[in-house]
Amino acid sequence: MTQLKSDLVTAAGAVMLVGSALSAEMAWLAARGVANLGVICGAAGQPHCPWLIGAAALLASGTATLIAGRRRMKAAASSSS
Repeated sequence: MTQLKSDLVTAAGAVMLVGSALSAEMAWLAARGVANLGVICGAAGQPHCPWLIGAAALLASGTATLIAGRRRMKAAASSSS
């Protein structure tokens, strides 16, 4: 059962990293669209778009989840031998 849990945690971390990449792409596209209007995202008092904040949050949580999954996998491997 512990191996299944560590696999699920690792898969969740990978999905979060994919979501982070997609959010970063959407943030880049939004920044390009706003730049056509002469405004730079996050500059001169303009707030950052939610896509950028979501990308950063997903990157941090995905990385932490992958690290936790790897630690759980190592602990399961050492306890079973």
